[in-house]
Amino acid sequence: MKIRCISNSIRLRLRKSDIEGLDKQGYVQEKVSFPSQNYFGFRLESKKTDWSIAWEATTLNINIPKQLCEKWIESEEVSLRKEFPLSNDETLILLIEKDFPCKHTGADFEDTFYELQPEEFKMKKQ
Repeated sequence: MKIRCISNSIRLRLRKSDIEGLDKQGYVQEKVSFPSQNYFGFRLESKKTDWSIAWEATTLNINIPKQLCEKWIESEEVSLRKEFPLSNDETLILLIEKDFPCKHTGADFEDTFYELQPEEFKMKKQ
């Protein structure tokens, strides 16, 4: 699972193996460790509850409704989007996407959703 943050937006990109874990275990998580023994974690979980997003200690926790998650996993739909209102009249945008191959390296080709890319962007399997 990859994460990208910019301004008030968070984008998660899930490989096929991440989606398999989300489907079977109900969650997928990653962490980035630092020399100071601290880490930054991020976790996506499928629960029977509504959408939620929270920063807890060292981990960004995101929950999506289980029924919506199951439907998304089984479909060819590429992304899910949710907007969370903030107290300062701004909005936090969350985008969860099925990952495509990297155009520059083609890395992890088999673990991405290359078959769902629009034809004009499709990379050929190397």
